[in-house]
Amino acid sequence: MTVLIRGGWVLAPEAIADGAVVVEGARIVEVGPYTDLVARYPDAEVHGSAYDIVSPGFVNTHGHFSEGLITGIASDYTLWEWICALINPVSPHLDRGSAYLGTLLSGIQMLRSGVTTANDMFVCHPADDAAPVTPGVVDALEELGLRGVLSFGAGDRGGRSIGRQVEEHDALREAVASSSLQTFRVGIGALGGQSDEMFAASVEYAVGGGHGVHIHMQEIREEVTATFERTGRTVVGHCAHEGLFAAPTLAAHCVWVDRADRALMAEHRVGVAHNPVANMILASGVAPVTEMRQLGIDVGIGVDGAASNDSQDFLQAMKSAALLARVHHQQATAMSAREAWEMATIGGARALRMEATIGTLEAGKQADIVVLDGTGPTLANVHDPYQAVVFVAGSREVKEVWVGGRASLLDFEVTAVDPAEVAARSRPVAADLVRRAGLAHLSVLAGSGSAGS
Repeated sequence: MTVLIRGGWVLAPEAIADGAVVVEGARIVEVGPYTDLVARYPDAEVHGSAYDIVSPGFVNTHGHFSEGLITGIASDYTLWEWICALINPVSPHLDRGSAYLGTLLSGIQMLRSGVTTANDMFVCHPADDAAPVTPGVVDALEELGLRGVLSFGAGDRGGRSIGRQVEEHDALREAVASSSLQTFRVGIGALGGQSDEMFAASVEYAVGGGHGVHIHMQEIREEVTATFERTGRTVVGHCAHEGLFAAPTLAAHCVWVDRADRALMAEHRVGVAHNPVANMILASGVAPVTEMRQLGIDVGIGVDGAASNDSQDFLQAMKSAALLARVHHQQATAMSAREAWEMATIGGARALRMEATIGTLEAGKQADIVVLDGTGPTLANVHDPYQAVVFVAGSREVKEVWVGGRASLLDFEVTAVDPAEVAARSRPVAADLVRRAGLAHLSVLAGSGSAGS
């Protein structure tokens, strides 16, 4: 079936007034003026309207589906305090079922805010004899029709065995191989969370296996200091020295990177995931996004996890990226709406080395498309379509989301699952999770009786 998706503006990336995108199967076959395309494809099923904005799908370059059941808890901490207070207690209790449900919850929110690709790192600490956890993420994303770049945030500090970490990598890689929309990366929770032996195994798994890497990098100043004391180098410098950057690497946060770090990142084409909302919530600092982009570093935008953002609304993260740059530099030209939108689309695709298949609306690329509703009051008058997307639109304007030519969201709702049913199913699981993690003092849910409701 041929589908024609119409918009008053089609951002391809240059704006086409009264344009359209033609989709056949999983791919885009043509982009151009609506009148030309509707004449050429008279039997096409038409979506969108003369008032809508059609954009490439948004690329969420960093997140944690492992936090899907612990949103809005323990937010008055800086990063290391937050990890000790929340993530470490929860991580041993995550299993495949909770991974599946948490991913459904976060994935629904991402689709509703226009995300078509999510680069995720699932952080969990399964026991040596526990069944694989991360295939639950694959199950959920395939069901939702959401493209994923998936990794397990491996780390052997705290007595966890290297063998179990490798087994979880293997289980996720095998699950991805059997999927239609997912790809695999080697996850490194953080350099400081891995022994020298584990880090060497991670480098070998990635470089030797031909896989990409997803790693947290220089998120807070203490991380840089601790690594320098242990290795005599920054995290960036140590990763470069040990050969990690021979694999395509996506580094999350990169808040505390100096000029030498940035030069190394540019030299090795390390992509960056900028997470403005999470960085503000955890008081981590302001990433030097402008400086990185001036060096040609590929920077995308991430929502981060559901316990560190805590929203999974990508439109909020995109707007925050532009506003944070402006207030940080006290200069309205520090980041334009067009630049923020580019980071959200082709910038994220480049950071993940996926620009050949996603990130723009071009013939031959995957049909990953978001349609923003222009028939309501919010986008009734579009004077600049890029400003309209970045500064004006909210998730309520996301009318359709197409991933690989499949409508994963139509008429403002996800097509594959019932969100209310997913929410109801998640409540007793979340309540049980925080109880088993010993977090009842942080959560009213644990004592509310929701586990039996």
